Amino acid sequence: MSRSSPEGITLLLRRCRAGSHEAEQELWPVLYRELKILARSVLRGRGGRRRLGTTTLVHEAYLRLLGPAASGLEWNDRGHFFAVAARAMRFVLVDEARRRLAGKRDGLDTRAEIPEDSVDPTDSSPEDVLAVHGALERLAKIQPRYEKLVEMRYFAGLSVEETAEALGVSRPTVVRDWRAARTWLYGELRS
Repeated sequence: MSRSSPEGITLLLRRCRAGSHEAEQELWPVLYRELKILARSVLRGRGGRRRLGTTTLVHEAYLRLLGPAASGLEWNDRGHFFAVAARAMRFVLVDEARRRLAGKRDGLDTRAEIPEDSVDPTDSSPEDVLAVHGALERLAKIQPRYEKLVEMRYFAGLSVEETAEALGVSRPTVVRDWRAARTWLYGELRS
């Protein structure tokens, strides 16, 4: 079994949780490579508007995952780690959008939309990223699983299969929930 396979990563995470320093030394380079792949996916298509590079996004998310605020966090498996990584990337992108808007407060239009085929928040304006973030905070109170699903699909760019693994649900459930979450968000963001 390869260390970078889903099962290999899960095994290393469990060995780390059990206190293996050797597993920790093996794990972080593997996770770093996986985060780079994830960040490239998130940033794909951003073109000239890109403010964050792949390495910056990875480092910012990595610091949130491993920094002082994250002490005591333990991941059950690869899916759980990437669910947490998706949340970290969401907040990195939200913070970046807030910085970009710091000087442009007049005429803020909070309407946004998540098209069916779009899973690229970096193609969106800072206003759209912040509007989706605010709507997700409201959605979390109604349906927490939908919030996690949108984080994984929209903010982290995970595939349906990766999202199903991270949430511990079936692929059809992810497809159905993604459709429902997008519909709710569309209504919420248009009102």
